[in-house]
Amino acid sequence: MKTILEIAQSVAPKIGIDTPSALLSSTVAEDIELAALANELAERIARAHDWQSLKTVATFTGDGSTSGFAIPADYLRMAKDSQMWSSRLIGPMTHVVSSDQWLEIEVRGFNVVYGAWTILGDMFEFYPALASAETAKCYYISNKVVRPASGSDKAAFTLDDDTFRLGDRLLELHLIWEWRQRKGLNYAEDMVTAENALAQAISDNKGARILRQPGVARVGSALAWPGTLS
Repeated sequence: MKTILEIAQSVAPKIGIDTPSALLSSTVAEDIELAALANELAERIARAHDWQSLKTVATFTGDGSTSGFAIPADYLRMAKDSQMWSSRLIGPMTHVVSSDQWLEIEVRGFNVVYGAWTILGDMFEFYPALASAETAKCYYISNKVVRPASGSDKAAFTLDDDTFRLGDRLLELHLIWEWRQRKGLNYAEDMVTAENALAQAISDNKGARILRQPGVARVGSALAWPGTLS
């Protein structure tokens, strides 16, 4: 996998700038602009799909009274098909999207059968408050799209030997067309190439479909009873 400096060195002749010997520590205006664009595009690519490598589980543990929990530090957004699952309930908790509806539930003291949750400000809110030792879990997309040579993954390129977790070719192709577009150069063909690469990467990331044989019954978690049958 290429480092961000190697990506910049590959991109440079294709966008008509001098090949950089350093990127994140460079004082050359074009290098600074290219590094900023790389970070912008890295986040944009992360937002384009529920990438398997960025899916992270958030776990909230109740104490019987706390109703709000801080959003994880690396939170970018919720996974598009994500649901909140409680250790106490059979089905998923009710997601309340409207803040007005959430306020109504709280003010009127509605009895929500499966419990409700929402995101307000920088908090995951639950109603009613999670019971003592009850856990609620959901998937979210992490913003940690960058992998350093050593240490923990992070949200942005800060060192020349950092790598892009979602694929260097994908970032390279987007850097080319986006740079050319911003400089008023012909970019249409480069944009199509980059968008096709993104679509293919998304398709590959979803994995192969499961083939079902006719007449074979499937037993899933939706049919399982989590309690004890007597």
